Amino acid sequence: MTTKQKNAQGLWSEDPVAIVCTPSAFAKKSLFYIQEIGYFKTDAFAMEREKLSSFLLLFTLSGRGELQYRDKEYILRPYDMLFINCGEYVQYKTSCQETWEFISINLHGNLIDNFYEQFDKHNKPVISLKDPGVVLDKLRTLLHVQSERSISSELLSSKLIVELLTVILQHPYTNPNANSDGIAEVRKVKQYLDQSYCERITLDSLADMFRLNKFNLAKNFKKQTGFSPIEYLINVRVTAAQGWLKTSDVSIVDIAQYVGIPNTSHFINLFKEHIGETPHSYRKKWGNRIK
Repeated sequence: MTTKQKNAQGLWSEDPVAIVCTPSAFAKKSLFYIQEIGYFKTDAFAMEREKLSSFLLLFTLSGRGELQYRDKEYILRPYDMLFINCGEYVQYKTSCQETWEFISINLHGNLIDNFYEQFDKHNKPVISLKDPGVVLDKLRTLLHVQSERSISSELLSSKLIVELLTVILQHPYTNPNANSDGIAEVRKVKQYLDQSYCERITLDSLADMFRLNKFNLAKNFKKQTGFSPIEYLINVRVTAAQGWLKTSDVSIVDIAQYVGIPNTSHFINLFKEHIGETPHSYRKKWGNRIK
């Protein structure tokens, strides 16, 4: 084991740690995997990336760094985490020769594009974590396990990467300051949709019922949940339909009525779009046939 690997197993130190990883064929096909991971504490750091098949997670521990991405500049402060696509031009460096302490992870995997697409919807490559403890624990563990070259360490690394990505993807929905607009109103609308999905509901009728501007309602609902109000309603209806199909012999025509989609053809098309098969096929596979 090298000195750098020993440093990675302990607390953060003054010595930099840089570990390059070569994923196994299994990891490249099936997991999220690390290409390079490093810990740095320096007042002279600059890095440029472009046209690289890699995504970067970077977490600032102390000091300040600077990020240039998509023609915008960002200051990276303690407990800020960035998530960016290194296929695009990116530059990150120390700020005015101030000591910058951070850990960076270049990663990839078959599903990484989907995770990044979801994160990128908020158009903010940098988020500020109010409670960094859980993230720090995962970062320390990721550094530690890279000293072991095994399928087990790759599985653990993939699990930790998913947990880190989950933290940052959930951030806009769980941080009360990130999406403070219309929290109470959105909660009320959600409750109504959960309970009254069988009714005839449109965006206009929701806005009228709750005395809201429909454009603000749509915007705030999407910010809070990740769904538009109608997307959320369709999800509730399709979920209810699955329950009927699994546990009853009620006709598909009647189920469509019960879940608020009286046009049977439209119901079948929506169900197939969201579940991947028709209601009839779904019932045949999932229905309770034990008498």
